Amino acid sequence: ARPGGGRPAAANAARERSRVQTLRHAFLELQRTLPSVPPDTKLSKLDVLLLATTYIAHLTRSLQDDAEAPADAGLGALRGDGYLHPVKVGRQGSLRSWARSR
Repeated sequence: ARPGGGRPAAANAARERSRVQTLRHAFLELQRTLPSVPPDTKLSKLDVLLLATTYIAHLTRSLQDDAEAPADAGLGALRGDGYLHPVKVGRQGSLRSWARSR
């Protein structure tokens, strides 16, 4: 046990491994829900969050424009292979924008 009566280091390490594994699983599940990402694409957690928030904004706009738009609008704007691919820009290499595949 650590000085001060805290949890043993092994218990803390096991709890942290479990937390990290749960978080990793949650990000993979979120990435799987994104229709714009091919299944075998490896993305950072930041990229997954940026793509998810962009997709949510797209869905929000689609719902707001639903009364004005034809029934096939939605994701019909995606052409080519049907995927939007992340474009890495900047020193950190994080996702800053998307490029529509052609």
